[in-house]
Amino acid sequence: MKRDCTRCRRPFEPADLARDESKNLEAERKAAGLEGIRFVYYHCPACGMDDIFVDILTLDGEDAAAFDRRRDEMEAVVRGLHTPRVEAVVVPVPGD
Repeated sequence: MKRDCTRCRRPFEPADLARDESKNLEAERKAAGLEGIRFVYYHCPACGMDDIFVDILTLDGEDAAAFDRRRDEMEAVVRGLHTPRVEAVVVPVPGD
């Protein structure tokens, strides 16, 4: 999936993936029992921005309305986060 920096719009490259941070977020997600969500953390070497992409994945048997509700709920959570130089973005990934 193509992802761009939220500040400078530079396309992220594989080397920009913050593997340790992504693994830590995924471990926390699993420990919390969250299903149908994937966290991917990138660092932009051009502007120094950190972006956390919160992928919303379709659950087995989930209809479009339930998917949209989960996406809306996660967007509300993400809007409440305020961390300097870190942006979180909710990305719906239906059918993944």
